[in-house]
Amino acid sequence: MTPKPSFSPDYATANNFIAKPDIKQSSRSRERANSIIEWLRNYASTRINSRLIDERRCIPPYIILDFGNQGILGMQVPEQYGGLELSTYDAMRVTEQIAGIDITLATFVVVNNFLGVRPILQYANEGFRQELLPILAQGRELASFALTETGAGSNPRSLASIGIPDATGGWRLRGKKIWIGTASWAGLINTFVKLVDADNKPIGITGFALRQGTSGLRNGPESVTMGMRGMVQNTIHFDEVPVSEVNLLGKIGSGMAVGQDAMLLTRLAIGAKSLGGMKRCAQLMLRYATRRDIATGRLIDNPLTLVRLGNLTAAITALENLITRISELVDNGYSVPGEGYIVCKTFGSESLWQAADNLIQLLGGRGYIETNIAPQILRDARIFRVFEGPTETLNMFLGSSLLQPREELQIFFCNSLNAPVVWESLKSAVGEINARWSESIAPFSDRTSARRWASLVAGEVATYAILLAALQGTPNHKPLNQLHRGAIDWVQSQFDIALQKALSGQELISATQSADETTALISSYNETIGDLQQTLPGEDHSLDELLNPL
Repeated sequence: MTPKPSFSPDYATANNFIAKPDIKQSSRSRERANSIIEWLRNYASTRINSRLIDERRCIPPYIILDFGNQGILGMQVPEQYGGLELSTYDAMRVTEQIAGIDITLATFVVVNNFLGVRPILQYANEGFRQELLPILAQGRELASFALTETGAGSNPRSLASIGIPDATGGWRLRGKKIWIGTASWAGLINTFVKLVDADNKPIGITGFALRQGTSGLRNGPESVTMGMRGMVQNTIHFDEVPVSEVNLLGKIGSGMAVGQDAMLLTRLAIGAKSLGGMKRCAQLMLRYATRRDIATGRLIDNPLTLVRLGNLTAAITALENLITRISELVDNGYSVPGEGYIVCKTFGSESLWQAADNLIQLLGGRGYIETNIAPQILRDARIFRVFEGPTETLNMFLGSSLLQPREELQIFFCNSLNAPVVWESLKSAVGEINARWSESIAPFSDRTSARRWASLVAGEVATYAILLAALQGTPNHKPLNQLHRGAIDWVQSQFDIALQKALSGQELISATQSADETTALISSYNETIGDLQQTLPGEDHSLDELLNPL
């Protein structure tokens, strides 16, 4: 095994590479964000009842109106359009705060700001921006983002919705989108279709901004979700929806770039939401552990409790540092590769899920009681592991990008994050993983499967390398305290564990079964528990036929 360079940073020479280009604008953004955060904390204690939102499956209209009046639904919209014009860093601070209050509300705000408003701000024509941004920034209308289809989730290139040229020089949209957050509430829906020419030849995926009420745009049924119950998710149908160049987001055929831009910032925001949720879990765990006595004394003094809280605070520190670094890079015009945003999303969502599960475990029976907050946090957190790309899919992409590394990634590690030692260590680790699964593909029967597995585990290792690079290269205007140093040690240990797992393949014992053998084994379970499907009729929600229109 090739020796790995040490991750230990030179604390005295951490590079302060960030220089704010506009001090006045930065100060104005910070003051506005501070004011919003203070307002949110007061508002949460007097005007928000998360349990009722969850039970009634609806965010009260007054909350949406109040958020709109505070500018929370137009955080990054420029002042000229009536927005707050917050920096990325400050927008993530506000997002974190809302998630610490209610994850569903934070998701509603993120969808509206980064999936709904951002494509209009960045890619709509100026006339459309002048018409819509003041309305959206003040929450007078909401905005949504419709990409997912039955056969196109993590692979948007499989879109079936299409745009057909019409006689007016525009297009007619046909298709269906599913699980679209706030779609039936939104006055504006950003969507993406495969555009074709008059000969039905593909032109490319193209984005369009659709106004609610457009002919042929029809809202379908809502999905009854496990979590995020207060926020509607519904189907959208395109029945010959007319669009023209006025509706275009970006250029014809550039829809993937438009969608990717929105999703990258959303992944950063998912990290910020996860961060707020993790801190809330830590607070609840500490409250309980300091007040609960068990056979061995206070629960807080139990070693298992301390280990779990220690792991959680280390993960919080690592994630917070990465979100801060990427936000500052974006605000200063640096290019951040998609892999950086991916780690915010994957590490954040997995860590929040673990924190929510540990919260319930620590609370014991109390953790299973709906009125004790923890169950709702767990249900709401679960979607993050699949929203904006499942963790496994994104890890595989991350790993594959390192098996054939791009110069952009090296620049990100070595220059942007000032962590060349981590980059060299990661390259060495990925080389070992590549060699391990190239020289011996067992227990897989083919090289394609082994290659995919190598990409997956390389992505898991790279996750901790990116976190460590952000921690190690922290600018010197942020002193490295004991918590920070502890987070570095914790992340390095997670890197080592992930690499050892990637090289050993110990968890792959069950992969010796073929797909046919696995199918046969699970099918045999029918003999012991049957092949069940409940068919007892439920509630009837249909209108009486005598009351239907003729």
